[in-house]
Amino acid sequence: MALVRFVRSALAVLLLFAAGLAAARDSCPPPAPAPGTLSQQQLQADVRDRGFLWRLTRDGRTSWLYGTIHVSRPEWLLPGERVQAALAASDVLALELDPADPELARVFSAPADAARAQRVLAGLGPRIARVAAHECVPAAALAALPPLLQVSTLGLAETRRDGFHPELAIDVMLWGRARALGKPVVALETPASQLAALVPASEAEEHELLVEGLDEIESGSDRQATLKLLQAWADSDGHALATYADWCHCMDTEEERRYLRTLNDGRNGPMAGKLAALAASGRTFFAAVGSLHMTGPQALTELLRARGFAVERVPFPSRRDQP
Repeated sequence: MALVRFVRSALAVLLLFAAGLAAARDSCPPPAPAPGTLSQQQLQADVRDRGFLWRLTRDGRTSWLYGTIHVSRPEWLLPGERVQAALAASDVLALELDPADPELARVFSAPADAARAQRVLAGLGPRIARVAAHECVPAAALAALPPLLQVSTLGLAETRRDGFHPELAIDVMLWGRARALGKPVVALETPASQLAALVPASEAEEHELLVEGLDEIESGSDRQATLKLLQAWADSDGHALATYADWCHCMDTEEERRYLRTLNDGRNGPMAGKLAALAASGRTFFAAVGSLHMTGPQALTELLRARGFAVERVPFPSRRDQP
């Protein structure tokens, strides 16, 4: 099961832990570029629309739904003209979580159930320590996280080796742009609700997910699929996104399907309800949500259509069509 990739793709909260992934030696994953060090040449080398954008129309007003990724690279940061125009035309930016919410740090740094953590981590401590040392993740910072976030955080370090960083998440870029435009930011979820979605009810299931996640990191088997997902976003490849379940190797067992229904599909209904409430208040919105929430029978696009929105995909020119 591609646990590490799915969790880091599904949860915006992972960007909180980026500071713990610091490079300390040449063999470490490279750190993200420091703020202000990116040149205009780097940022503007390949500016174009990426990702997945839908136009939402209801009651004569137009809002937008944008499928994002929670890790990115410098050359993908600046949005193209269609995404920029959609955000500028909207009254509100809606994100899964507000990066400025002080509850983020409080909820995810609160002491976990120590007895449960000890049980689900039974026998895995040495493996986690070895991977953490290889990926240069400070042991103390890692131990403070819930067990599944420990493994997912280690996966983030591996992603850095391919030039991707949570500090450069598209969600964060849009948040900064909205702040510069003076637009309010609305959170569609709470840190507590994301944490609740992450932790399986069954300790046995959580332990098995941890084992599978460590297997993926240690074997390197997850790397190719991770890059395929990120490239599909960059290329606005709707077919690759729609067929994600066919190639992700993350829904092969009933246990995996049940967990991913909770982590992904189960969160879509409440988010759709909040977006519908925003529209009912008379405000237009630009909602930026992880792209995987647009997949499956409970896709956010379908739930919004059921709530009275006309939903239309906005095509982006392919790279070869760009001037």
